[in-house]
Amino acid sequence: MLSIREASTLEEASKDLLDFVLDPRNWVVLERLRQEPLSRPGQNPSYQRLVGGLRICASVDVTPTLDVFLRVAFRGPGLSPMRAVDHLETFLAKRLPLAPNTEWQVEIDSKRWIHFIRRYTGAKLQA
Repeated sequence: MLSIREASTLEEASKDLLDFVLDPRNWVVLERLRQEPLSRPGQNPSYQRLVGGLRICASVDVTPTLDVFLRVAFRGPGLSPMRAVDHLETFLAKRLPLAPNTEWQVEIDSKRWIHFIRRYTGAKLQA
């Protein structure tokens, strides 16, 4: 069973979780996840927070082609995509405020997580 840190507000969860996931040492190299499945953000409580009944999972994902994406996901009882957008705006407000015309990809998975994904770096990383 995961032992997820609890926060009293989305703002508190945001500060704590974004400080962790935006640090390049904690970026998730997607290619390594096959060999290290327990390091997946959904399996690793370091990448998650709990605010009341709302679970939050965030990560910065690095693809095999060195594209870098920010992923923030929410799950909670009765959570709709529109309500999740409100949570996303609050969650990012102090660190990465939502800007007009910023494109986010939205996905809902089989476990009812609502994922918001956008490019984190403007160009591919150079190795």
